[in-house]
Amino acid sequence: MGQTVRKTRFIMSLMREKFWLEEMAQQGLFLKNINLGVIYTFEKREPQRLVYDVDRFDLPKYPVLKEIRDREMFVSLAEEMGWQEITHDEDMNYYFCKPYEEDGINEMYDTEEERRVHALKYRDRYRHAAQVNYKCVLVFDFLMLALALILKSPLPFILGFVWSTIIMAFGYWCEGIAQMCEREFRMGAQEWLRANGKKSNTKKEYRLFLTTKGLTKYLQKQSRKGWHIIRSSAMCYSFEKGPQESLCYTVDSRAAVNRRRRARHLRKIGDGKDINQQNNDWQVESVKEAEQNGMEFVCAYANNQILYKSIRQVDFGKKNMFLYSWLLYWVVFAAIGFIFGFITGFIST
Repeated sequence: MGQTVRKTRFIMSLMREKFWLEEMAQQGLFLKNINLGVIYTFEKREPQRLVYDVDRFDLPKYPVLKEIRDREMFVSLAEEMGWQEITHDEDMNYYFCKPYEEDGINEMYDTEEERRVHALKYRDRYRHAAQVNYKCVLVFDFLMLALALILKSPLPFILGFVWSTIIMAFGYWCEGIAQMCEREFRMGAQEWLRANGKKSNTKKEYRLFLTTKGLTKYLQKQSRKGWHIIRSSAMCYSFEKGPQESLCYTVDSRAAVNRRRRARHLRKIGDGKDINQQNNDWQVESVKEAEQNGMEFVCAYANNQILYKSIRQVDFGKKNMFLYSWLLYWVVFAAIGFIFGFITGFIST
């Protein structure tokens, strides 16, 4: 038994965690256990190049026999392919590893369909956690409002509002993790490294742009230096080295698509039931129009905006838009809370 080493590290991205564990193995530290999701116990041995992967085996409320045996069957098949189960954390994420093979398969999921199923499994797990939080907020707010009216005091509602804001923030965080897991697990290992600036010809930049005008000017400046964007999130932009050329960038959204459709007297694209904008009708329309105008798809920010590039500037609807529409939801939520608190205080007096 080798010497044990403990490291404490908070890593939200399971893909980032995977590559960190592989770096540790090359330094002679091999994963042995994980506690509370942040305390990693390693065994010190001779350095070796390993690859890690993670999976979970959630049972539905009324499982059938196949679902009960799924984990046992999966582990048995994984062992035949050289993977070894190491440990699992409190969230029941199971960790596997195997020696790296130069010309072999070094991922548990190496086909597009396998990655899609794996990604949806993690997305649904965190999205379910977010939905539970939102339901708890509704029930708790109702109880606090009733208590405030009974006691004729705004204090219960104010306390409820503060607590609900915290729970809503946690729910929103879970939604973000769900989207991140789905996005990352749909990628292969090499694609993830490329998208996250982990190769010599890639880089990541952290910037905050409130409007599309500031963002597109920044991206055009980067393209002149030979850095071309391949992926973006709220404040993180991934670039890949390429030829130095001045490219023009355009951001499109559902609102912009509908403005162009109204100008042509066409029906507005929208679905009242599509609260999270998962319906892709406007994206399909946007991509079709962009390609007709000589623009090329670059990436999508979440699922409410699309970034395009072209060799010349194209008039594609509104030239400047507010990037963070989700901030408006928080402003509305805070305003409603303030109004309820004011009404409750007024009634109690």
